[in-house]
Amino acid sequence: MARASTVLIVAMGLLLGPLVPDLPGGTAAHAQNYRPPPGPYAPGPGPYAPYDAAPRGRAGGPVDADAAVRMLAGRGFSKISVIRRRGATILLEANGPRGERVQVVVDGASGAISGMKVIGYGDKRY
Repeated sequence: MARASTVLIVAMGLLLGPLVPDLPGGTAAHAQNYRPPPGPYAPGPGPYAPYDAAPRGRAGGPVDADAAVRMLAGRGFSKISVIRRRGATILLEANGPRGERVQVVVDGASGAISGMKVIGYGDKRY
């Protein structure tokens, strides 16, 4: 007798569950489609945001050393000097937007920064 009543309760739950999804224990899992509310909860810019931001007024394409210097200056770099050019790669030294001294590798074919290494801070080298 207990088994028959258990089967009846389970069957009623299966039949009525889709009709009343907002009851506790209903069949809807609301957390599956959770989206954070709009507002100040959006993630902020990452630590590399000053370096990733594209300079204004420039499209991608081949660049020479002077254009690479202008591109870095547009991204907030200062005291920029060209070290050497090897094929399509341009190696520069500059002070980054946060004041650190960096070596920057710029791809001359696309104008993108393809590498960067911190070598000091301000005018001091490590």
